[in-house]
Amino acid sequence: MGLGPIGSEGCRADVANGSAASGGAGCGHCPGFTVQAPTIANVWTDRIVDVTGWRQAAEGPGWEQVEAELGVALPTDFKELSRRFVPGAFSGYLDLLRPTDEHFGTPLLSMWFGGRQMAVLHGSHARLREPYRVYGPDTGPGLVQWGIDISEGDHFWLVDRSVEPERWPVVSRRESGESWHQFDMSTAEFVYRVIADPEFKPFTVADPPRLPFYLPYWAPYPPSPAEWAALTSPNREARPCQPSA
Repeated sequence: MGLGPIGSEGCRADVANGSAASGGAGCGHCPGFTVQAPTIANVWTDRIVDVTGWRQAAEGPGWEQVEAELGVALPTDFKELSRRFVPGAFSGYLDLLRPTDEHFGTPLLSMWFGGRQMAVLHGSHARLREPYRVYGPDTGPGLVQWGIDISEGDHFWLVDRSVEPERWPVVSRRESGESWHQFDMSTAEFVYRVIADPEFKPFTVADPPRLPFYLPYWAPYPPSPAEWAALTSPNREARPCQPSA
């Protein structure tokens, strides 16, 4: 089973310490994996890379068409997460929405279009979003979904064109009909806390001393008990930089 490219402890130190020069450089352990100089936008992304041990060369479509349809730029850290992590699930639990349905990704625009249509056609659907509403370029601030999880949780930004994307709050709930929770934090910080912070209730899936991991689209789901134990083991070994055939 290909469990995903996980580099050595040396790779992790390179990313965590931001030791690569600006513009990117190979980490030395995983050819083709580019490490960017640290910025405020990717500090939490670097922490996710470090705690999951994920290593994968950048790939996948960009977000230009999505941003054009929405009429706003998306948060930089979210796009960086999407760039560094192929479609899959953080700790086998939390998925990012994607620009396209490539590799079984869920397209962000499809979720947004569907939410807008349902809100117009069915008043009960709109009431499920209260006190929020679905964002529209012509209707003002509102919700745009960026993530889903296996417990039917929904994760959104509160999008406001007058506010920098990096300052949009994260708005989440565990399942439809439950109370909303609004967080003044970045997307990447939210993802990190879900998978690595046992105090981040009610959203955390962290289970120390078991480690967070990343399950790419090519890995069988759900993992067997033995595979799950290996993925989350505090003593898990470094894995190849490329998926196995």
